[in-house]
Amino acid sequence: MKSDLLKNRLAMAKFVSDKLIKILYQLFDEGLMELKKLNEDKNIQKLVELGFLKYVEVSENQFLEQIEQTKKKYEHFPIGHIEAINFELTYECNSNCPHCLLKSVRKKFHGVEISFENAKRIIADAYFAGILQNGINFTGGEALLSKTDIFELIRYASSFGIPTRLFTNSFWGNKYFFKAANQRFPSPLSLIKKFKSSGLNQLALSFDSRFDKDKTGVKQLTTIIQACETTGLNYELISSPELNDHLNSFLQYVKIVLEITDLKYMTPITMDLVDMGGAVSFQHHYNNELSLKELVTTSQCKGKGFYQPNMLTIAPNGGVRSCMYGLGLENLGNINDNSLLQIINNFSDKLSNCFAEKRAFELAELIYEPYKNIYKEFSHNCSACVLLARLIQEYCLIKETNEPNEEQLLKMNYKVGKDLNLLKEKH
Repeated sequence: MKSDLLKNRLAMAKFVSDKLIKILYQLFDEGLMELKKLNEDKNIQKLVELGFLKYVEVSENQFLEQIEQTKKKYEHFPIGHIEAINFELTYECNSNCPHCLLKSVRKKFHGVEISFENAKRIIADAYFAGILQNGINFTGGEALLSKTDIFELIRYASSFGIPTRLFTNSFWGNKYFFKAANQRFPSPLSLIKKFKSSGLNQLALSFDSRFDKDKTGVKQLTTIIQACETTGLNYELISSPELNDHLNSFLQYVKIVLEITDLKYMTPITMDLVDMGGAVSFQHHYNNELSLKELVTTSQCKGKGFYQPNMLTIAPNGGVRSCMYGLGLENLGNINDNSLLQIINNFSDKLSNCFAEKRAFELAELIYEPYKNIYKEFSHNCSACVLLARLIQEYCLIKETNEPNEEQLLKMNYKVGKDLNLLKEKH
């Protein structure tokens, strides 16, 4: 573990030294000491007596100098804002949700998954880095199509006290003797019980326009809701603002069918539909008059998702990105090349710096404005954010070898626009 790991986080946690963290980590990892006992004073004193630790006095000037060095290193404090990981286990899916961003990349990622051991190491590293206050979201694609033992991952995360959430398209809600996450289940209720016993805190279910056209989806959701209410498993029902009326009608229907007056374990969640990738058909044209800069600066994160993210997303190929919607970014590195701890410690890339220092909008004048006519009109601010980020990333790559000319910049825009499915015409 690097000695400069997240000193702002470690100071908040009142850890004595980086060496102590390393030793305590090893003790827990080897099963020699319970996690809750690792930072007790008497155990620290025992480690001192055994010669594992040594107290070192430093002067106030040395202490203040170290603080200033740390502040300078983490000038934008990117990691100080991270509180969760979005773990994309697989991009495989057996549904055709209209809001899915991944349709354009699913073929490229076919058969690609993070190994079980790597997934466990990521969880442990993220926990000891102090970036999982809000937990881990296991998702996809369809997370239950992953070959990884998701139940064991949930159990492992729960052993740390990490909150866990799993997102599913509910394909199994009307099935019997079905396969999910490489295991077989006789009924939806048996799968819910498995989630519960594994320690899952929250199941996330999508309520989208499929349910207007497909009564099967209604049956699937109703069955899963009944199972969650029966077992006491918390669950979220996620819909877009356009479906609020349909959602209310559905919930009334569920209560009548299940003969209950209250859905005790349900939390309704509203999520925007971002019009890029496979979800490009969602165009409401409410931002047509805004410039790219205005779209980015009026987005929910205002561009901070690239330099002060509150969540890291890990793709099936190990790519780590700072924006959940930023398909193809992989701007922070890859866990197959570096550990998550190394990626966290080295959090500083050209893209993050461009947004942090507000140079992103200056670059937009050069790399986007002359070519903006090739793009469809955006209906969501996040589409503008991701497009600008991807263009900056590609631009920086080209600049490593030469100063891009107009032809290269146009080609670059077509490439990124195609990747994000944002072009007016196919190229």
